[in-house]
Amino acid sequence: MGTITFTQGATISGPTVLSDHTTIVKLHETLSFTGNMTGTALIIERDVMHTVTDDGKTMTFTTFHGHGNFTGTLGNDQVTLHIKYEGVKNGTFARGNFVVSGDTSQNSDIHGEGHFRGTLTGGVEGGGNSSVGYKMHWTVSTHTEHTEARDDDRETVTD
Repeated sequence: MGTITFTQGATISGPTVLSDHTTIVKLHETLSFTGNMTGTALIIERDVMHTVTDDGKTMTFTTFHGHGNFTGTLGNDQVTLHIKYEGVKNGTFARGNFVVSGDTSQNSDIHGEGHFRGTLTGGVEGGGNSSVGYKMHWTVSTHTEHTEARDDDRETVTD
């Protein structure tokens, strides 16, 4: 458990207006994690901003997904991980899911997934800094390979 702070960086491309109600922007994002997973992820994120009208009421929201590299600690171990995430946000909340996997040979057996959800603090949709809480679980697989066949020195009698 912990907190993720999203800090928007430079725009890579866009905004590209696809229609009266859809705009796409690609940008750099920095995710700062505190809690069991502590460190920073440098991300490229794609945001699709939607404007819809329902019963005469206009609503706006953004669907987003990103990927990048996380450097920091997981538990008490120093790690470098790949991270991918997706979610939805509006001016008051954000929610979504993320997965992490080991990046280097010593971390290749790390796999984790989690979700984030919360009221955005600071910043508003489309810019600024925002923080939400997260929960995740992860595993570290250990593989023991037996390169030699086992022989228990027993003979079997067959008729």
